[in-house]
Amino acid sequence: MEKEKLFKLLEKIESGAASTDEIAQYNQFFMHFQKSEDWDTKEMGEKQEIGDEMYKNISTAIKGSTKKTKSYSFIRYAAAAVLFIAVSVGYYFHKENNLVTPNDHNRNLISKNDIAPGGNKATLTLGNGTKISLTDAANGDLIKKSGLSITKTVEGQLVYKVSASQNSGKSSAEYNTISTPKGGQYQILLPDGSKVWLNAASSLKFPTLFAGTDRNVELTGEAYFEVAKNKNKPFTVNANGTKVLVLGTHFNVMAYEDEKELKTTLLEGAVKLIHANAVTSLKPGQQGSITQNGREYKVCEADLASVMAWKNGYFLFDNASLPQLMRQISRWYDVEVIYAPGLKDHEFVGEVSRGYSLRKILRILELSDVTFKLEGRTLTVK
Repeated sequence: MEKEKLFKLLEKIESGAASTDEIAQYNQFFMHFQKSEDWDTKEMGEKQEIGDEMYKNISTAIKGSTKKTKSYSFIRYAAAAVLFIAVSVGYYFHKENNLVTPNDHNRNLISKNDIAPGGNKATLTLGNGTKISLTDAANGDLIKKSGLSITKTVEGQLVYKVSASQNSGKSSAEYNTISTPKGGQYQILLPDGSKVWLNAASSLKFPTLFAGTDRNVELTGEAYFEVAKNKNKPFTVNANGTKVLVLGTHFNVMAYEDEKELKTTLLEGAVKLIHANAVTSLKPGQQGSITQNGREYKVCEADLASVMAWKNGYFLFDNASLPQLMRQISRWYDVEVIYAPGLKDHEFVGEVSRGYSLRKILRILELSDVTFKLEGRTLTVK
């Protein structure tokens, strides 16, 4: 396909004016383009230009902007473009390179009720058992006593501040726990200045004062940490029998009980993973995973864009299976997922905003050959 003709086609796709035949023509070109390796070295610049234009136009058609995580490779750009086409004109790209059109009547299986996306929702449990709903509490100071202040900000962050005298005078402190429900997320600034982002259906137990020679917290679910540096006080995250030991670094821990593996992904700095008698160190860009039964441990290069998608406000599916995808949907929209008998697995590629309502997400997913029935908070996958 001539470059000028391709760019005009992309403009039609962006505006929604492309015909079914034109979309099929684009998809055919895309699959050839992705597999093609016969570009001369001098022509690689032109290939990059074409790829960038493909990404820009299709992305703009769906998201209204050209913003994209920088760590995506060129081929990932092109792969993402196919999902954007799927959203706008009704095609979906599977791992096997099959392109299918949705049956419009399938959309009727999604009932008229809808569910809004998750948001800043959490409960704070104090050391004495008192529970404070951060979802309902007014912004401002929640607690002020004995050199400790706990504040809720308008941005959905819980801030702990400890006075210098309190920090140096006590040898122990009570533990608080912040918990997010399904459909919730929250941020917390710990007493030592470390920042934590909690994903849905997660909890973090931490002291109101990091006394002694270490800093220990307990995690269930998933969280992203930006740990304040303190070489004299290591920071340890305890999650499902695994310890993540750091001095000051940025990392993500995914430790949901319904996932097969506990995964720790390092973005910056260095961490040690300790499980039973095994100790493993990670370098930036690496991910360490261990099965829930503790029998298999591995380290690999991480897909940072996929790992950080939840924190950055979107779902990113990179050859995700249907159960993997639906577990994320279940947590963020607080729904129970039921699978109809005989359902075949699928693999999905693409990016969707976590700001969409559930109904909109389901309509996008129905562009493959799965359908949904939403009744209250029960979602049946067919």
